[in-house]
Amino acid sequence: MNTTRIYRIKSREMNKFFYLIGMIVMMMSCGKDIDEFIPRENQEVVGDISRLTSRLKEDISGQISYTVSVPCFGNQAFEVDKDVVIVIPYDFVDLTQNPCTNGFFDVTVTVCDKKGEILIAGIPTTSEHKLLESRVELKLEIKDGDKQLKLAHGKKIRILVNDSDPIDRMELFYGQGTDWLQVDGDSATWSNVANREWWIQTDSTAQAITGFGYECFSDSIDWINIDVFFNTIPEDQRTPVCVDLPDEFTNTNTAVFMVLDDYNNIVNLPGDSSLMLFCEHYGATPLGFNVTFIVVSEMGENNYFFAAQHTTVTPNLIETIVPVKTPYEEIKNYIMGL
Repeated sequence: MNTTRIYRIKSREMNKFFYLIGMIVMMMSCGKDIDEFIPRENQEVVGDISRLTSRLKEDISGQISYTVSVPCFGNQAFEVDKDVVIVIPYDFVDLTQNPCTNGFFDVTVTVCDKKGEILIAGIPTTSEHKLLESRVELKLEIKDGDKQLKLAHGKKIRILVNDSDPIDRMELFYGQGTDWLQVDGDSATWSNVANREWWIQTDSTAQAITGFGYECFSDSIDWINIDVFFNTIPEDQRTPVCVDLPDEFTNTNTAVFMVLDDYNNIVNLPGDSSLMLFCEHYGATPLGFNVTFIVVSEMGENNYFFAAQHTTVTPNLIETIVPVKTPYEEIKNYIMGL
C-alpha cells in the first residue's frame, strides 16, 4: 500500500446631495475605478497608513503562518492548522532547475480564516465588485534556503479544510492585487471545490489524517481562497454605502473597512476623490445586514486613531464616524478579536 508522510474628508449636507447624484451616475457608468484622494489645497497631510498596516501584518504573522520541511520528493501530508491539511504531490519542484541543496524544501502556509486575520492580510473578500463569504484564505510559499520556488509544471497541491457543516457552491479563487479571481472564470459553475470526507494513510509512526469538509487542488502558491458569492441576494436588495470622516483623515493616512457581522466577509472602502468619502460604490452591500465599520489611521509614527461603529445597512447609507486616539495594542487586539 502507498503511504503518505505527515508532516479609510469630510462631507457636509451639500456633499451628501452630490453623493446621491453621483451614485446614480456611477452605477450607470459600468463602475470605473475610483481615483485616490487628492488632498485639499494647502491641507497638510500627516501620517502614513502603510506603516500601521505593515506593523499589524508583522505582529500577527507568527500566529497565522506555519512552516514545514519537505524532503525533495514530496508525497506528504501536513496538518498546518487545526482546520487545514495540505498534501504535497510527489516531485512537486523541478529538481533540474532547483536541486534542493539542503535535502529539503521549506513550505510556508499562511492561514486566514477569521475576519481580523483577513483584514490585516490585506485582500478583502470581494471579487470583481461582488461580495464573497470566505471559508479560508491561504498563502503558500516554497523556498530552497532563501530562494523562492514555483511548483513544477502540472503539479497541484491538494488542500483540505475541515468543516462539520460545509456549504454548497464554494469556489476556488486566486489572489490578484487586492481582488480575488475565480480559477475557472465562470460564476455559473462551482466544480473545483468539493465537499467530502478524507482518510490519508500515514507511515507506521503516525496516525492517519482524517476529516470532513472542503477539498480543492491549487497550482498557485501565492494567495488562494475558498469562497462563495452572495449571489442569492436580488439587485434591488443591495446598495452602495459610504463613510464620512473628519477632514484630516485621508486615504494617505487612513484605511476603512466594512465587516459583515454575521458572515466571514471584509470589504475595503477606498477613498473616493469626487465624493470626499470612503465608499463601497458598486452597490454590492445587502440591505438590512448588520455591519461594523472599522477605521484605522496613523497620524505620525506611534500616533494612532481608531473607530469601530455598528449599524444596519439602509439605502444609500452614509455613516459619519469620528475616530479617537487609541493605543496600538488596543487596535490590534480588537481586530484580532473580530
